[in-house]
Amino acid sequence: MPKRIEEFEATLIQQALQQQDGNVASAAEQLGIPRKTLYDKLKKYQLSFKPAAD
Repeated sequence: MPKRIEEFEATLIQQALQQQDGNVASAAEQLGIPRKTLYDKLKKYQLSFKPAAD
């Protein structure tokens, strides 16, 4: 996958996780992908799914 597309995908994932307060299942539903796929992409892009501190 081209680097630019990967960057865009990673950004979308980060935004979904932020909107869902770090809830992976809810973020996956928002993105329209299976939870396992989201976990795979989190690992691929080395993203964290911890909720943001208040």
